Amino acid sequence: MRLTDAEIRTIKSLVAEHLGAGAEVRLFGSRVDDRVRGGDIDLLVTVPEPVPSMAELRRNAALEAALGDQRVDLLIHAGTDTPRPIERIAYREGVVI
Repeated sequence: MRLTDAEIRTIKSLVAEHLGAGAEVRLFGSRVDDRVRGGDIDLLVTVPEPVPSMAELRRNAALEAALGDQRVDLLIHAGTDTPRPIERIAYREGVVI
């Protein structure tokens, strides 16, 4: 997994602040593979209830700023909703951080 301990702490802290301590954060995509270089940070956050889309945009901007302007692709999946295809991939191939 290609995230530093500091990046993981920052991500988990911001997610908990904005979405609650019960939110689960999963890293997926190229950053899971130690052999690959570069790439954005793909995150799937699972929450109990849906969140407004504008709130998602603000959270994404906060994460990017806190991680030194690295590109972050943030998906938020409410546990009550059927997962979209990309979310199913993230659940299958991702790593909980």
